[in-house]
Amino acid sequence: MSKDKLVTLTRKEVLEILAESRDLSGLDIRKANLNKMDFSDCDLTEVNLSYANLKDSNFRNANLKSASLWNANLEGADFTNANLEEADLDYAKLRGAILHNANIRRASLPTELIPREDIMSSVKTGSKVGQRR
Repeated sequence: MSKDKLVTLTRKEVLEILAESRDLSGLDIRKANLNKMDFSDCDLTEVNLSYANLKDSNFRNANLKSASLWNANLEGADFTNANLEEADLDYAKLRGAILHNANIRRASLPTELIPREDIMSSVKTGSKVGQRR
């Protein structure tokens, strides 16, 4: 399957790629409904997931360096040990997401929607974003 950056992939196409490879780097998956998908250990470098529905998806140990998650639904997603360096999370819905030990260096965070302290608490303790104790 070719990695054509001009075509937005569907859920079915993403599943077909994942069946063969953990490399989705550079793909355009904008606006796709990818809720409850398993992206653990995937290379998602520079992937465009803006406006995608990624609710309850698994991103454990995934590399999302420079990925666009702009305005994506990430509620309940698990980013434990994920690399989100330089990722664009502006306007992303992060409530209930887990960012335990995630690398968020130089990432654009949705601090208008969720206090930075909630995000940092999830990175440090593994608590769900927006549910600090």
